[in-house]
Amino acid sequence: MKKLLFLGILFLSQSLYAQFPLTKDLTAKYDLTSTFNKTKYTLEVSLPVSYDASKKYPVYYILDGYYAAAIAHGAHRTLQFENLIEDVIVVTISGPEKTTSEWLINRWPDYTFSKDTLNDVIYAKVFHLPEGSTVSGKGDLFLQTLTQQIFPLIENKYGFNGNRGISGHSLGGYLVADLMFKAPEMFNRFGINSSSQRLHLNNEIRSKEKNYAATHKEFNGKVFLSFGSLEPKDAIEDLRYFDNQLKSHYKNIETKFVEFADETHGSVMPAMLSTCMWYLYKKN
Repeated sequence: MKKLLFLGILFLSQSLYAQFPLTKDLTAKYDLTSTFNKTKYTLEVSLPVSYDASKKYPVYYILDGYYAAAIAHGAHRTLQFENLIEDVIVVTISGPEKTTSEWLINRWPDYTFSKDTLNDVIYAKVFHLPEGSTVSGKGDLFLQTLTQQIFPLIENKYGFNGNRGISGHSLGGYLVADLMFKAPEMFNRFGINSSSQRLHLNNEIRSKEKNYAATHKEFNGKVFLSFGSLEPKDAIEDLRYFDNQLKSHYKNIETKFVEFADETHGSVMPAMLSTCMWYLYKKN
């Protein structure tokens, strides 16, 4: 009888452990239309399990919510349940896209600050998108939306302690790297994933980092960089070079480079989202 009781308790405890991260609803959703680029954005928010409206928290923004939202908020709940990360508010940002083609078209202008007509054409051909549908160089409008509409909506509604993080994958990771030097005071935690800093947009990131390093010897931030091992080797080594530059050029910066074994550009997303969040907000 005691053995059966013990097995019953063990089964119940294992069931609770497995179900809690999957059934606990911690997500709110908000829609807004940008006054700058007229694009509709959806923000999905997961709060710390122990959220207290009288307290203040860091906020972690994740790009490409079209595919990232479900994985990111699930990872947030699971990492909290295992008590691996500090209390943080997680916000995923999606555009109005309903299909993968629409998502690819929508992210191209938002995540690029410079006009690059050649890559506009190449990008459309690679992903079989309509000719002329990809138009780069409207990142400033997205940044204005971020700072003047998205930040106020989230940070005035929830307790915000002044510390922001941001992460992205592929072109989203390129935007995050760009923001490190374009608006270094805006964030203090960065996730740059599956993004070559050399192969996009005429090598701008290396130039911006070099110019920034010429006048700054410190960078108060935490940076997670990653690639799947099955992605192009030159791109992987380029991001590894970028990591080494950050370490050699700045004091007070903390970085971690991870190469996920046997993962492609697409398959790496779940592991990347979870590990990036864990590293950036790991409990001390």
